[in-house]
Formats: sequence, structure tokens, C-alpha cells
Amino acid sequence: MKPIHLALAAATLAVPAFAQDTREMGAHVHGVSTAEIAVEHGVVEINIHAPGMDIVGFEYEATSAQDKDAVEAAIRTMLMPENLVTLPEAAGCRLTEVLAHVHGGDHDHDKDHAEEDHGHDDHGDEAQHSEFHVTYAYACENEDALTTISFPFFDQFENAQEIEAQFVTETAAGQAEVGRGAPDLSLE
Repeated sequence: MKPIHLALAAATLAVPAFAQDTREMGAHVHGVSTAEIAVEHGVVEINIHAPGMDIVGFEYEATSAQDKDAVEAAIRTMLMPENLVTLPEAAGCRLTEVLAHVHGGDHDHDKDHAEEDHGHDDHGDEAQHSEFHVTYAYACENEDALTTISFPFFDQFENAQEIEAQFVTETAAGQAEVGRGAPDLSLE
């Protein structure tokens, strides 16, 4: 297992109540995304999960050309990390990996609803939802300068209101809520 994954696992174990509260609700909360951040030996890994409603304005599986275009545009936006996160310039970080994808309304748990003929409203069928996931990995020359992470994420996605962040570094671990009005996360 990569050391960075061990750090993410440690972060998850360090603040289980934070993650458990979200999962016990059964479904995601509109307006609220999550971020898991690990910093170890100059390597930074950031995982962001966001409800489809916050990113493209709908949660059902994209079938129309307009919906598919919206999903593709969102993925293109996410593939440029500076659109979602910025690290301190003094840290001298360079991007080493980026992955972005969407889990659509075709989740396994939706198969139970396949025979039912019903539409999706804003809060009706909680099993039908999409979630965007993006992962960024960086190699940084000056880990000591990694004191904050900013989230221009909110400038890109007008429905996004909050990011519930968990982080672990070699000197600290914690959780915080980052919002539209205060888009910076302190890693200290």
C-alpha cells in the first residue's frame, strides 16, 4: 500500500465520527461536498466527492445531449486542478496525477428501482443520484510551506456551499468545514 494511502486511512480512523455522521444520513446532502487530504514526505493527495446536483444541477443519469455536455464540461473543469484547489506557491508543488469521473444514476442500488416508473425530483428517489469524484496528487519541494489549501471550487460550481474536509499531515490531523465565504483550509 502506498504511504499516502496509509495516511488517508489514518485520517479516516482519526476522525470517524465526522465520516460516520455523513454516511448515516443514507444519502449525500445537496450543497455539501467532502475532501480527504493527505500530506506525507512532500506528496499531497486530495480526493473530493461532490453531489451531482452541486456540480451540474441534476443527479439523474445524463441521457440528453445537453445533460451529457454539462457532465463533460464539469469533468473538463475538474481535470484542471487550479479550478478546484490551489496550494501555496512557496511549496513548489507540481501535479503528478489527476483523475476525475462521475458515478451516475446507474449505481447498483438503483437496480432495485428499475421496474418502477418514476421520475427524480430534488429529494424524492434518494437512490438515484450522481456523484463527482476527483483526485489530485502533487509532489512538493517545500512541505513546510503547505500551511493552507484554497478552494476556488466554489467559484466554479454555484450550487456548492460547503466542503467537509478531513486532513492529515506529518504534524497534524483534523477536520474542518470550508465554505463559500471562507474558502481556505488551514493544515496546521
